[in-house]
Amino acid sequence: MKVLGTLATTFLAITCCAQGGVMINELQGANRKTFVAADGSTPDWVELYNPTSSTIDLEGMRFAVVGRTHVIQGPLTIAPEAHRMIWFDGAPERGADHVGFRLPRKGGTLLLVAADGVTVQDVFTYPAMSGDLSVGRLTDGNATAWSFFTEPTPGAPNRGMKPVHGRAAAPAIDTALASSVVAQRLPLIAEDGALIRYTTDGTEPTAAHGEVYSTPILVDHDLVVRARAFVEGHLPSKEFCSTFHRGDAPQQGITIAMDQAGLSDDSTGINVEGALANFSRKGRSWERLAMVKFNGSSDPPIPIGISIHGSGSRGAPKRSFKLHARDRYDSPVKGLQLNEREYFQEGILRADAGPHTFLRNRFLEEVVTKHRLRVDVQPSRAMPLYLNGQYWGLYRWMPPKDNQWLEHISGSEAVDVLEGPAAMVRTGSDAHFKLAVARLMGLAPLDTLARYIDVDNLIDLACIDLWTGRADHDLNVRLYRPRQAGGRWRWVLFDMDLWAHAEENSVERMASGTAAETPYIPQLLGHPELQQRLLARMSALMATALEPQQAARMADSLYTSHAIELAADHERWKLELERPEPKVSNQELLSFIRERPGFLLEHLSRASGRKTRQISVEAPAGDQGVLAVEGLSLLPGPHVISGFHGVVLELTFTPAEGYELSGWKGFEGTSGTITFDPAHVRSVRPLVRPTTP
Repeated sequence: MKVLGTLATTFLAITCCAQGGVMINELQGANRKTFVAADGSTPDWVELYNPTSSTIDLEGMRFAVVGRTHVIQGPLTIAPEAHRMIWFDGAPERGADHVGFRLPRKGGTLLLVAADGVTVQDVFTYPAMSGDLSVGRLTDGNATAWSFFTEPTPGAPNRGMKPVHGRAAAPAIDTALASSVVAQRLPLIAEDGALIRYTTDGTEPTAAHGEVYSTPILVDHDLVVRARAFVEGHLPSKEFCSTFHRGDAPQQGITIAMDQAGLSDDSTGINVEGALANFSRKGRSWERLAMVKFNGSSDPPIPIGISIHGSGSRGAPKRSFKLHARDRYDSPVKGLQLNEREYFQEGILRADAGPHTFLRNRFLEEVVTKHRLRVDVQPSRAMPLYLNGQYWGLYRWMPPKDNQWLEHISGSEAVDVLEGPAAMVRTGSDAHFKLAVARLMGLAPLDTLARYIDVDNLIDLACIDLWTGRADHDLNVRLYRPRQAGGRWRWVLFDMDLWAHAEENSVERMASGTAAETPYIPQLLGHPELQQRLLARMSALMATALEPQQAARMADSLYTSHAIELAADHERWKLELERPEPKVSNQELLSFIRERPGFLLEHLSRASGRKTRQISVEAPAGDQGVLAVEGLSLLPGPHVISGFHGVVLELTFTPAEGYELSGWKGFEGTSGTITFDPAHVRSVRPLVRPTTP
């Protein structure tokens, strides 16, 4: 048996002879660019070796690691003293030499079991490894000596001259010297016998690239210092990376360091204007290696991939970026941190085009989150971006709306995901959705629709689209369903910045489309039951989450908390982007909030043929309980709710401890939940009394 210590410790190998021949000769669990398949993928791999003088048949043998097993199906042989590559790519349909899972990135114990299913042919415990690093026998078939290989040899002989036993320790700031050297100089320290190479231009230090460290590094301007230590007989160290700023270092936000050529070189850069327009390029070949640091965190910078993100927004000077935690970049196995608890394999740095975009998106995100509306919206964190030491503006850090995030929020192991007006498949299948749309277009009974669609979700999406008058409601479409029995379709709310003017008749516009399109306003208004639910929910929203005074306070608070950041972003981009001052955007948002309800009520009344009715409702003091309309809590005090003739509204009072409901003023009954037609009720409030001790 072979056992490997971690890369940070002394290399240890204990071996035993393979049972009857075939051996695990070399493996790679984080293939970055060692081997690139014809389709551009970079599969993990295991190299087997046959030290005998006879051909060995592998059919029926199996690999087992971390609870997963794969049996080799179909003829597959190894000639005498030859190698056989096995691709761990999760695609067994490609042939007998392809395994149905990838090698665990964090390391594990790999077993090769004979065709009898019992005899262990070979076993090897390997650690987590950096990208493009492999581990194997020092020479082919060597029963006792193993080594790490910085130059892997898949399908070819292992010719290690001497074993590599571990990894050098990373350079660090010499704190003892830092207090005594002159200002603006960075002293580094590494283990005895180590050579330190460093760069200050964002490029990656390697054994052949970078300055050799001899004296403290001058840091008299904004720059990025990246350094590695190199020790004979050891792997290069993990990277030291730190960004230095004139004045105080940023305490918040995100700092990214990368090769400047990878960002702006005319032929290889991902952020290039002009005839080449590299920002429009997509795919893994247009990702670049970078180091990312979340400012304020004690965690060190981590390696990631970075690419330009978005579609229509790519053409704007201030572009969005996507960060990728991939094996080939040696990123952390757990991925990128979104908040204190959640990690994802990818994250988006959203570059809002201006303060109006930022404020509108954040306002609706806050509305949905605070009032627990029945739509899904990407959670975001506002943070300044520093790129190679330079301030790049205010961004929003968020998870991409892909299957990993959708599986997370739905609690499902797999989801079907569709996007765009044509509902193109991104993950899974659209077969279930075609059935759902057919029933929606046919105005099927509500109980039938509810088996296919999360109706509450669709109605809340429609309400927000109608209230904002989103100009691109039919283009920004993303929907998903848990891929399981009873899984229903839900829509994601995103890119919420293109609002209509307050007076625009968005109801008429969204109902005039010739093809079925999200959020299906003609079908919602044309369906007797759905129309009732849409109008009731809109009445409730405009009395709670979107009530002008309450919504204006939220919007103004949002602006106040980000005013300094918005001003700094505006100053950074004012020569490249034509956009209003942040305070102007805030005033436009407040004006819209005040003016929109009146116009929207009129347009909905006209489209539905129902007159509006106003009802006075008084909610008790907060310590007495909570009064909710259509499930949305009303603030304590008087309210005027605008309802529609014939559309029933539901009021629910939940008393606090020590209080009880004795009845309703303006409505007969003592139940905690009442329903009424606004045409027949003018004023109502719950009657609350203390309970008897």
